[in-house]
Amino acid sequence: MTSIVINVKYNVSSSFTIEVDTDWNVWKVKGEISKRIKLPPEEIQLIFTGCVLKNDATLKDVSICNCTVIHAFQQKPLIVTAKCISADTEDVKSGKANRDVHHFFVYCKEQCQSLCPGKLRVKCAICCEGHIVLQREPENFDDVMKSGTILCECKSEGCQGNLQTTQFYFKCASHSSELDTAPVLRHIRPNTKNIECLTCSTVSSPLMVFPCDKSHVMCIECFRSYGIVRLNDRMFIEDENHGYSLPCPVGCENSLLQDAHHFYLLGEEQYERYKRFGTEEYVLQNNGVLCPFPGCGAGILIEDSCKQVVCHNCRFEFCRQCLNSYHGSSECRPQLLEDNTQGYQVDEEQELRARWDQESLATIEEISKPCPGCCTKTERDGGCMHMHCSRCQMEWCWLCDREWNRECQGNHWFG
Repeated sequence: MTSIVINVKYNVSSSFTIEVDTDWNVWKVKGEISKRIKLPPEEIQLIFTGCVLKNDATLKDVSICNCTVIHAFQQKPLIVTAKCISADTEDVKSGKANRDVHHFFVYCKEQCQSLCPGKLRVKCAICCEGHIVLQREPENFDDVMKSGTILCECKSEGCQGNLQTTQFYFKCASHSSELDTAPVLRHIRPNTKNIECLTCSTVSSPLMVFPCDKSHVMCIECFRSYGIVRLNDRMFIEDENHGYSLPCPVGCENSLLQDAHHFYLLGEEQYERYKRFGTEEYVLQNNGVLCPFPGCGAGILIEDSCKQVVCHNCRFEFCRQCLNSYHGSSECRPQLLEDNTQGYQVDEEQELRARWDQESLATIEEISKPCPGCCTKTERDGGCMHMHCSRCQMEWCWLCDREWNRECQGNHWFG
C-alpha cells in the first residue's frame, strides 16, 4: 500500500487533510471523512473533476495522488450525476490500465519550462470550487475555452442548487498541485496515426497539426526550425483574429495557428523576438513607421499627411516616405525592399504523406472500433472520447479501448 495525504473541502469555510492509502476504495475514504464532518458515510458524496466518485472505485483507479483536492457534500435525494467508471481491477493487475494516451499538451512556464502532457480540470466559475456536477461532457476545445458553453450544478455552500457557468483549465501533468495552471497548445497532438513529418519524413510524437483543410503535420523540431526561419525573414502574418501568427508551410488558406502560446516552442530568446516583431507589425499595419536609426527601431503612429517624423526615443528626424534623414521639400525615392515572399519548399509526395486526415486504409480502419465489452462495431461521429455502448451498456474510452476512467478524463476527454 502507498500512503498519501489528500485535501478534502467540505464547504467554502471548511477544509482539512486526511491520510489514506491508494488501494482504499471511495467508501472507506468516506468513512474517514465522516469522522471529521460528523455525517454518516452514506450521506457523503465525493466529487473529483466534475464527477461523483463511485463507492467501489479505488483511489488508484481514479488517479487520486498525493495533495489531490477532492470535494465533499451531503447527499440529497434525486441528484442526477454524471457517471464515471473506474478501470477494471484485473486490467490494473495485468498492466493493461497503463495504456494511457495524453491527448492534451501544455507549455509549462513555471517549473518545467517546456512542452509537457497536460491534464484537463474543471471548477465552478463563480466560487472556483470543484463541488460540481456537469450537465454534459466537453466535446471539443470550444466547449472548454469559451465561457458559458457548459453549465454545472454547483454543490458548494454559496452556490448550492444553482446552475452556474463551468470553468475548465489545464495543468501540467507532472505537478501534483491543482493551483498551477498552464496554457494549452491546442494544435499539438499525439501521433496516434503514425503520420510522417512534412519536412523530415520522420514519425514522431507529439507533433504540430496545422488547422488547414488538409491538416498537414510537422514534428516539433521541424516546427521550431520553420518558426525561426520565418521569424528571421519577418514572414509571420498579422491577423485581426489570431494576432502575429504562422500559416501552414504548404501555403494552405485559413491555416494560421490560433494561439500565440505555441511560439513558446521556439525557445525563450526567439519568443521575445516574436513578441517584439509582433508589436512592430501591429504599428506598421496601423499606418505607423519604425524608426530607421541603427539600434533604435521604435514604433511611431503618425497622421496620414505627416511627412517629417521625429522619433520620440532617439530624436532622429527622418522622412516618412524614404526613411532617410529628413530632406525638406526635395523629392525622394522610396526604399526598394527585398522580396521575401517566396514559398516554403515542400516536397509534393511528402506533402501527401503528411496529412493528418489522409484517405488510407489505416484511417478507414479507425472509422469503427469494437466495444471492449461485447465487440459491437461502434462508429464515433464527433463528440468526446467517452463512449456508451447501447448493447451491453459499457462505458469505454475511444482512444484506450478500455473502461472509462479518471486518467482518460484528465488526458483526452475530447479530441
